[in-house]
Formats: sequence, C-alpha cells, structure tokens
Amino acid sequence: MAFRFKASKYKNAAAKVPKKDGWITDLSVPRGLSSQGNHIKASCHHIAYNYDSPGGNTLGILPLNSVGRQDRPAPTLHAHSDFVTDFDFSPFDAFTESSLLVTGSQDCSVKVWSIPAGPLTESPSAAATLTTLDRRVENVLWHPTAGNILGFSSDRTVSIWDVGTQQEVYVLENHNELVQSFSWKEDGSLLATSCKDKKVRVVDPRTGSTVQEGEGHQNIRDSRVLWLGGKDMLLSVGFSKIRERQYIVWDPRNMGQTLATQALDSNTGTVIPLYDADTGMLFLAGKGDSAVRYFEVSSKDPYLTECQPHMSSEQVKGVALVPKRAMDVMAGEVNRVLLLAHQAIIPLPYVVPRKSYRDFHEDLYPETASGQPAMTAQEWMDGGNNMVTKVSLDPKKRPTAPSKTSGGSSPPQETKSRSVPPPSKPAQKTEPVMSKPVETVKEDIKPQTEAVQMRKPAATPAAAPVTSNGEAPVKISSKDTATVEPPSDDSTGNRGSNRKSQFLAGIPTSKFRHLKCTTLHKSTHIVNIRNLNLSLYGECDGFHANPDRIAVPLSTSGGQLAVFEVSQPGRLPDTGLPTLQNGATVMDFCWDPFNTHRLAVAADATINIWNIPEGGLTETLTEPEFCLRGHDEKIYCMKFHPTASNILASASYDMSVRIWDLSAQEQVLKLRGHTDQIFSLAWSRGGQYLATVCKDGSIRIYNPRDSTRPVREGDGPEGGRGARLVWACDGKCLAVTGFGKTSLQTISVFNAEDLSIPLTTVDIAQSPTILVPYYDDDSRVLFLTGKGDSQIFSYEVSTEAPYLIELASTSFNSPHQGVSFLPKKVCNVKDVEFARGYQLYKTTLEPLSFTVPRVKMEYFQDDLFPDTRACWEAAMTAQEWLDGGNKVQRTVSLRPADMKLLSEAPKEAPAPKKYQSYNPETYKTDEQKKEELMRAMDSKLELKGDPLPQDLCEGVDDDEWDD
Repeated sequence: MAFRFKASKYKNAAAKVPKKDGWITDLSVPRGLSSQGNHIKASCHHIAYNYDSPGGNTLGILPLNSVGRQDRPAPTLHAHSDFVTDFDFSPFDAFTESSLLVTGSQDCSVKVWSIPAGPLTESPSAAATLTTLDRRVENVLWHPTAGNILGFSSDRTVSIWDVGTQQEVYVLENHNELVQSFSWKEDGSLLATSCKDKKVRVVDPRTGSTVQEGEGHQNIRDSRVLWLGGKDMLLSVGFSKIRERQYIVWDPRNMGQTLATQALDSNTGTVIPLYDADTGMLFLAGKGDSAVRYFEVSSKDPYLTECQPHMSSEQVKGVALVPKRAMDVMAGEVNRVLLLAHQAIIPLPYVVPRKSYRDFHEDLYPETASGQPAMTAQEWMDGGNNMVTKVSLDPKKRPTAPSKTSGGSSPPQETKSRSVPPPSKPAQKTEPVMSKPVETVKEDIKPQTEAVQMRKPAATPAAAPVTSNGEAPVKISSKDTATVEPPSDDSTGNRGSNRKSQFLAGIPTSKFRHLKCTTLHKSTHIVNIRNLNLSLYGECDGFHANPDRIAVPLSTSGGQLAVFEVSQPGRLPDTGLPTLQNGATVMDFCWDPFNTHRLAVAADATINIWNIPEGGLTETLTEPEFCLRGHDEKIYCMKFHPTASNILASASYDMSVRIWDLSAQEQVLKLRGHTDQIFSLAWSRGGQYLATVCKDGSIRIYNPRDSTRPVREGDGPEGGRGARLVWACDGKCLAVTGFGKTSLQTISVFNAEDLSIPLTTVDIAQSPTILVPYYDDDSRVLFLTGKGDSQIFSYEVSTEAPYLIELASTSFNSPHQGVSFLPKKVCNVKDVEFARGYQLYKTTLEPLSFTVPRVKMEYFQDDLFPDTRACWEAAMTAQEWLDGGNKVQRTVSLRPADMKLLSEAPKEAPAPKKYQSYNPETYKTDEQKKEELMRAMDSKLELKGDPLPQDLCEGVDDDEWDD
C-alpha cells in the first residue's frame, strides 16, 4: 500500500490560466463539430484547427506563439472539397521552421501539406494527395518513430502508407464495424484500435494479425483508445451500457480482463484523451464540457490518480497537447493544453510551483523525443523497432544541428522503383483479410553495389523508341497486356529543366505550384452576350476560341452560333447580331488550328464547314462553305488533326469514328470497335494515334492508318455520366476525367502502353458536371474545369510517381460556362505568362492569364519556357499523312530579342548587412593596435637621453656610514 502514497513531483502541477489578452481570439470556429478528430492540433511551430467555412473544408493555421486578437480574414488552408474530419502534424520537425501536416476528409481523400514558417499569407497547394477511398477518412496519425510512415482509418480498415514513395504498404481489415480510433505504441511496433463493434484490439500492422482483443465499452457511441507511452498499458474512453462516460485501463498483453474501470459522469460529449509519456500526465476533456480533468498514471493500482481539474468559462470544442520541445522550461511549464472554444483558442499551461525559476529544474524535465525519426520507412517495414533519440530540455544542452546518426533524418532517396496502386479487393470475402504488404522485387540501384529490396514497380511509361514525329509508339501486341519498362532517367530531359522535381520530405513539388490566374482588364472583355445556350450536350466543351475569334452557341432556333472578333472587345449590340445558322441543333464545333477563319460545326448528323470572312461577320450566314455527310446518327464530338491540315475526326451515335479529308471533302477512314456512346476522342501530339473513351467503360487507342480496330484497350471511368481524355507527357500518358463510385469528379493517369490499370486516380470535387481537360505540353500543366463550376484545378502530369502533382487552384465569384485556351504564341513571356485563355460567363467573355511569380522578371525564364512546337502551322498535307507521313512542326523560341536568358544572369553578391562591424580599410589586428598605442605613449612622454636629477647628486662614501 506504500506505493499508493508515493510522492510525485507533478502532484501539485496546476493550470495557470492566462488572462483573456493572452488567449488567441476573434477566430471563426464551427459551432457543430462531429467527427472522430480532435479538431485542433499543434506542432512546435504551428496550430491547426477546424475553421468555420461552407462545408467545413478549411483549416485555420496560426503560429504557435500567436496571442491576442487575430486579423480577419484569418490565415486558412483550403484543404478539401468537404469537411476535414481529422489532421495531424508530423512529429519530426527538429531544426526546421516549417511543419508537415496531413489531413483527412469526408471527400474520401488524404492530403499532405507543407506549412511554411511564420504566419500563413496564402493557402498553399497540397504537396501530395495520397489516396482516394470509397468512404470518408476518420482518423489520420503519423508513425512515432519511422519517417514518412502514416496510418489512417476509413470505415472498417486501417491503411498504412509510405509517404515518401506515396504507396500503400499495409491494409488492416481486422474489424467488423467502423474503426473509431487508433493509437501507435511508443516504438511503433503495434497498433491499438477501438471499434464500433464494442471491442478494443491490439494489431501487428506488419503482419496484420490481431495480437489481443478485449470487450470494450458497451455502447456504440464514439470511443477512443490511447497507448500510454512506454508502459504496457492502454487507456480507452467511451460510454457504458447506461450511457455513462467511463475509462478503462488495459494490459495489452492480456486483454481478457481489464486492469481498472471507472465511471466519469453522464455528459454526452465524446471524451478526448491526451497523454504525456515524459511526466505520466493524462488529460481528459469532453466535447461540450467546461472542465479538463488531470490524472497521474502509474504502473500499479490504482493506475490513474485524479488531481486538481481545471474549470473553464468556455465550452470545449477540441483539445490538443503542445510538443514538449515547445515548453517554457524556465517558467516551470511541464505541459500545455490548447482548448478550442467558440471564437478562441485558450492556452492552458500546467506549471509545477517552485521557489525560483532562475535555474533549469532537471528533475521536472526528463529527456524527451528529439524530433528526428529513428529509422526510415523501409527499415520499419523490414522489421525495425528502433526508439527515437532523446534530447535534454535544458536550454544549455539543446542540440543545434541534426544528428548524423538518425536513421530517418534525411528524405527517402528517389529510386527507379515507382509506386503501384494497391490491387482491387475481391467483391466477396469468406474470411477476414489480414495485412497485405505490397510485393517486392530486387533491383540494382546505382551507385550502390548490393541489391536493395524494393516494392514492385508500377507500369510506368517506358522510354520507348521515338518515331519521326517525336512520339513514343504504342506497341501492338496480340495480347492486351505488355511488358512496360520504367522511364529512363533522361526520358523527360528534352523538355527543359522544369521537368525536374524537387523533393521535400520525399514529396515531389513543381515549379508551377504557385501559378496565378488573373482576369485581364475590362477593356479586353466582350460583354452583353444575349441568348447564350446553357443546355448543350455533355460532349460539347461549351465554346471555342482561337487567337482571332471566339465561337459561342446561342439558344435561338436554327442552331445559331455567334462569332466574336478578339480585336473588337466591348459591349455587343442588343439586337442585330450576325450569326451562323446551321439549320439543326448544334452538337459540337471546333476551330481549325491552322486556319483561324475555318470553323467546323456538327449539326445533327452533318458537319458544316464555315469560312469566317476577314474582319468578322457582318451579316447572318445561312450557307456553309461545304457539308460532310456520312454518319447515320447524331455526331457527339469532333477534333482536328494536330499536325496535318484538312484532317478531321468525328464520333457519332452510330458508334463509329470517321476521319475526313476536308480538301477532298470526303470520308477517308472509319474506325470500329465501340459498343456504346463515345464520350470523347483525342489525337496524340504527333497525330499518329487516336484515343477514345466510351460509355461502355473502356478506353481505346487506334492507329487509324494501320487498322480500323483498336490496338490497345483498358478500363476507364465507370458509369454513363460522361468522360474526357487528353494525351500527356509527349504521348506516353493519357489523362482521363470522369466520375468515381461516390459520384466525385476524378482524374486518372494511364500509361499509354498499358491501359489495364491507372497509374494514379485522384478525386477532385463533388459536382455533377464533367471536368473538361486542357493540357499544356511545354509546362506539362493540366487544367481542369467543368460547365457550371467556379474553380479551375491544375496539376502537373509526370511520368514518375505520384504522376499528378497538385498545383494552386483558382476560384471565381460566380460559376462559368467553360474555359477555352489559346496557342502558346499569344502568351506574354515578359510577364512570365505560360498560358492564356478565355472564360465564358452567361453574358460576358473574359480573358484569363496564367503566370508564375518570379523575382528577376527582366530576364527570359528559360527554365519555364523551352522551345515550343509551332502548333499553329501545319507540318504536312492531308494526303501526306494518309500516305504514312509523321512530320511534326518546327520548334520556335518564345524569347524576345531584347531579353537575356535567366540561366546566363550574373550571380548577385550577397546584400550588405545593415550594421557592418567589419571595414577592410580601417580594420587592424591586435598587434597593430598595441604597437600604435606604444608609439603614442612614447611621443607623449617625449623620452630624452639626459640623466635624471637624482643621478646628479653626490652620495656618501661607504666608510662614512660606520660613524
């Protein structure tokens, strides 16, 4: 019984409540927060909390040292398209001012963010989107010892991911109901979970086996589980049968019975547990409560000893524990709890009273986690259970440089092994499926001399032989599958240095990640558009623009199109607008890329070819230049050939694709093989291949001059709501937009040589409209937006994992009808403009400019603007292409004559310091100063050779002293 009364250093620790001017106030916090998360988290540098926004898709981000009233609007992170359910900071932030944040959401996605140092000035773009699921994400939690290992739960599964390679490495499917929470053991070897099936489990994540299992809280309401540091003890909090809140203490080695069970109260809010392993202090706070309970944890009965609770004047919406390395140790602060309240964050420091705080009290502060990982992700997956190194909190002993012996302190090295999406799960299971590690393959990685075991690479775009048109050919095989080699190291080098990705903590970024979209001046707008057709068929992109003209569909009878001259902006007349009358419903239309006067219009089953006169329409035209007839049903969509003049492809309800020679005004090819409606078609960049996506759920690639049947097929987006596709990465990839199982807009990237499985799939947003893609070959930026949307999403497409790098998105105040992009030659490179287009609203057309912020704008940014292909010039005639030619356009430089290259700019000398203590002209060494001082003293004393006066006096003889 003596142990019960053992003295504790922290028994008198109490919350030191700051005055209101020490709170973080004037925040927008949602009133109702219902998820498995804590709603507020802290790192050594930042605080993140759920921000009040429509849909709850935003987080507030503040520096940890924030205090007082915050400016409006507060710094926010626009994280997801739906409510952010949980988020967590990486514990490995030693010797850096930035923070790595992971977020999970109801939109079924998990994203990783790099939060820069200091106050957030703008919402950053996601560093990575790890996965998309069928159910919402419930919990996210970083591994406590291994770098780049992340766990998150969704429905009945817990997934373990390697963030460095962005690959799912284990899936735990040991649960029969919703996983309500999970917690890592201190060394990361085991995982504890609480489940809606009223059970608490201890699981080995690397084998997938259930180590222990116990009957938990006998109520299905939200429960939490927490591993109590290095002790062999678990704590779970939840509700009993009679709806009382309670806690249970477990021995994870024997969960057949509990160590202790204690009822707390009858409140209805979920209890959130927080534990500090260094001091053994446990905090329990319930959502909606006004009290924070404080317990001391011991390894013997009674296990939990309650100390003085804190009563707050505000209702608690969420709680977080600040890392120990951020404590004010010279004030006796041993822990700090952050309370999320309505419009405020209340810091609650727990201080141990001492007579003096002049000296560091070493007995209160045992060594704590250093903030550096103990091992790499691969080392953990290979069975490692290393503990993180410890550091002293004594300000005199704190390290100032990263430990060189830390196994995971450096980002994971990029190798030639690429991530592969996890295999699809079987529809029916007769027994629980354990953890499924990804298959491994040994691969020699230079310059290492021994083989390193890597996970199986995905089917990545191969560095295939390049044809005369610069495209990698699609291999024709008798089977649908083909062996695909990973891309070579220099497969992307010929497109400029902007192909290189920089890695931060193993996460790739892009030079275009901070792209900015700006609406140009009102003097360039076309306004007062009347009778705009808002009910076009889904396969039509809405409107089309070229450098000289813009074609817009009207809702008036007769299938009318308005054509506006770009050189004549301003207000349109209310009546009397000249149009093109097609005589039937307009299904689709497109401009000839080599002739800004020629417009092809699909009206029912006929293609009308119009020639717009110089200067624009002056009267309504009713007769096209000529018509093309051959389809039996209505035409879906049309596309001009990208390199050959007078070649046009069209897809129809008769499930055929026909290729026309406009110079001969006849059909020259007919492609077969579709079994349902064709949603979209796209020519490869060199025009050798044609890809289609169909309502039957298939993607097909044709080599139309060799065969009327597809040379490659694969599974595309599911459902019949529509899809689009575009070629990317010099013909090595296909980007396909569609809808997922949860009706979310999705974007998938396929290897053009293997359509069996997408390289990656990303959920975009909840919207009923199909995303229309536009791909810029020079920057590899993919723009996505839909009719009726108010946002333009942007991604960089890569042949390396993660294949889609999310860039900054652009939001507008009102929904638009579409966006049409212009050729590269219209871009103003002096403003670092790499793309330009037009945006159509109900009554206006507004030009958009996409730029990249740069400092030295007086130089030509040759790292962003490689030589571009003159896509506005034809490389060959229709007959040359039909005869097998594969010519491509010449490349031209966008560099103005009066601009120098950025790569040749002189390196600037470092800026002089404001207060410079060293002047090379007047600086003297200590010896020089000493010599100068001695000379000055000598000259002042005026030393002479004359004897002193006392030397001139006569003295007494020695013998006279005897008298």
